[in-house]
Amino acid sequence: MRTERSILEQAGLASGLLTEEQIDHAWQMLVESQPVAHLSLEEITDKQLAEQLVALEYINRWQAEQLCHGRTKFTLGSYRILDAIGHGGMGWVFQGEHVLLGRIEAIKVLPKNQTNQNSIASFCREIRAQALLDHPNLVRLSYADTDGETYFLVTEYVPGTDLRRLVRTHGPLSQEQAAVIISQAAQALGYAHTQGLIHRDVKPGNLLITLEGNTKLTDLGLAVFSDDAAAIESKPKHIVGTADFLAPEVIVQPGEVHSISDVYSLGCTLYYAVTGKVPYPSGDTADKLRRQLDDEPIAPQRLNPEVDDSFAEVIKEMMQKRPADRIPTAADVVKRLQPWVASAGQNVNRSIGVLAEIQTDQ
Repeated sequence: MRTERSILEQAGLASGLLTEEQIDHAWQMLVESQPVAHLSLEEITDKQLAEQLVALEYINRWQAEQLCHGRTKFTLGSYRILDAIGHGGMGWVFQGEHVLLGRIEAIKVLPKNQTNQNSIASFCREIRAQALLDHPNLVRLSYADTDGETYFLVTEYVPGTDLRRLVRTHGPLSQEQAAVIISQAAQALGYAHTQGLIHRDVKPGNLLITLEGNTKLTDLGLAVFSDDAAAIESKPKHIVGTADFLAPEVIVQPGEVHSISDVYSLGCTLYYAVTGKVPYPSGDTADKLRRQLDDEPIAPQRLNPEVDDSFAEVIKEMMQKRPADRIPTAADVVKRLQPWVASAGQNVNRSIGVLAEIQTDQ
C-alpha cells in the first residue's frame, strides 16, 4: 500500500490538473496491466504513471512533463495554460484558455531569464505593432498584460500547422498550392508595409496554415516600424533574421530596414515551398550568409521538375541580389502569382487544409 504521493502526484493535485480519483485510477490501471510478480507499487515510476495519465487523457504530454518536474503553476493572468506550441523570435508560445470566456488562444511569454531592458522594449514593440494591424492574413492580437514580472501577449489561436512542418511532412507543394499560400502571405506583408511595418523574419515557420487552407503570417518579434528604424538600429548593429532567408542588403548593412527585404525572404520561402529545400542548404551560418551574397541557388526546376520556367522566373525575380532588380513590393508579388492562384480553383484551399489537418493529427 502506498504511504505518500510522488512528485508528479503532489504537483498534479496542487495544480488542480488532477484529482485523487484520477491518480488512483491510473495506478489501478498500471497494476492490473502487469503480472503482480513483475510490477509492485514501489516499482511504478512517475514516468510510467505519467504515460498512463496521458493514455487516459487526464492530462497531455506537456502537462505530464511539467508535473514530473514538480511544476504547479499553470495560470497566467486570466488564462489557464494548456499546452506548449513552440517558440518564436522572442519567447515561448503556449495554448491557453481564458478562464471566464472559455476561449482558446495563443499566449506568447517573454521568459524571465531573458527579461532585461532591451528584451522588454522589443516585446512591447511587438505588442504595439500587432495592436495596430488588422488583416485576415495576419494573426490578430487580442490582449497583452503582465503577471508579476512575466510579460505576455495573447493572439488568436490558429489550429493547423506551419509551412515548414507541412513541407517536411508532405514534401514539396504544387505550384498552385504554393502560389495560394505565398500570395496570401504577400497580401499580409503588403498591408503591414503600408502601415510602415517591416517584418524582418519572413520564413516558412512563420506562415501558419489553417485547417481551411488559408495562410496567416505570424511572429512580429523582430518587426520594426520603418520610421523607428534609425533609432532602433543606432545601437550596436547586428544581423537580424534567419540566415536561410536573409536578404543580401540586410547582411551587408544590418542597420538598413526596407520592405523590399521582406520580398526577398518571401521569395526564399516560396523556393522552399516548391522544392522542399532552403536556397542554400549546406554549411554553417557564416557560409549561408556568404552564399546569400555571392551564389545563385540551384534552379527550382532541377529539384522539382513540375515547376515550370515562368513560375521559377517569379522566384528568381523575388530573390534578386540587388534590391533594384527585385520585384519591388509585396503587392507586385500578389500580381505576379495571380495566374497560378486563378488556375488553382476553389478546391486548392481545401487540399492545403487537408494536408494541414493530417499534420495536426500526427
